[in-house]
Amino acid sequence: EPPHTGRLALYLLGLRATCPPLSPHRLLVTWLKYYLEEDWTGSRQQGHPVTSYYQYGLGVLALCVHHKRVREEVIQRLLTAQHHGRLGHGGNTVDTEAVVALAFTCLERRRLVGTGLAAKLRVAAHEASGNMAKAQGPDGVIGNIYSTPWALQVFLATGTCQKEPAFSQAMAALLENLEAFGTAATMAQVLPVLHGRSYLDIASMHCGEEPDTLTPLDMEPLAEVPGNKTVQLVVECPLPWCYELRLYDRPVSVPAAASLLAVLQAAAALQPPDFRYHTQDTPQGPFLTQVLGLEARQEKRNYWQILTAPNTPLQMGIADYRPRDGETLILRLSEW
Repeated sequence: EPPHTGRLALYLLGLRATCPPLSPHRLLVTWLKYYLEEDWTGSRQQGHPVTSYYQYGLGVLALCVHHKRVREEVIQRLLTAQHHGRLGHGGNTVDTEAVVALAFTCLERRRLVGTGLAAKLRVAAHEASGNMAKAQGPDGVIGNIYSTPWALQVFLATGTCQKEPAFSQAMAALLENLEAFGTAATMAQVLPVLHGRSYLDIASMHCGEEPDTLTPLDMEPLAEVPGNKTVQLVVECPLPWCYELRLYDRPVSVPAAASLLAVLQAAAALQPPDFRYHTQDTPQGPFLTQVLGLEARQEKRNYWQILTAPNTPLQMGIADYRPRDGETLILRLSEW
């Protein structure tokens, strides 16, 4: 089982934001330092973390927010990965590079590294900020809608938000798409930005006695949409070793309010049973890892890209996106 680097890092970031007593989380911080070492040792021959650079960067960021030093070798691994462009693909490049840039800025700001390394981290963080601006699309989104809050946090943390036009454009795009942030993890990424803050501000919070004014919110269930809809589900493999481009093409009938995940479940239940898939649970919701026996693997540098026909990448998770009646959805095994 791989180390739980990213999940523990996110938990510790949230814990720090709640101003806990000092003692309960010390053991967790020690575990995170252990996971960082295990994360790399397990794949030392490949030269990358067992989990991902995203989780690895989150681990460094969480330790910095808790004012804990990490070994210089750990930091150098992230610097090297950024320098050689190994941090990911598509929207994943943006959120991974943003997490790493926040970790670099935190280490420099908290003076947890020497002056020479601090200067390198400052340059790398500002380079990442420039990459965020270059990754912005005409709609203002940076990478995808879920990576946009990470990019905005980098602009805020590095102090480039006032002079970077991409900041205001990305913020406008974010405000237009707030309904996409429906899980605890995605809300945690977007809430600091809406208040003009980044995760780095957690490190300098002054915790005091605050009145407990939180009250439960009565959530109204989503209105039922009557009837059914039909979605055309297509699976493509344009890679050279696939025996044909289009591996699956079939209409799937589902309830009118069904998500893309429900479409996949309905397709798997059709007769004859010629569709199968697997997902992996992540803090952002289920992530598509395998379709028709073809597995997306980081070491093979491929992933399952989800598009709406003819060629528009999906900006939401499979559990959140609700296709329209008659829409064609393409699952495409792609390389990065």
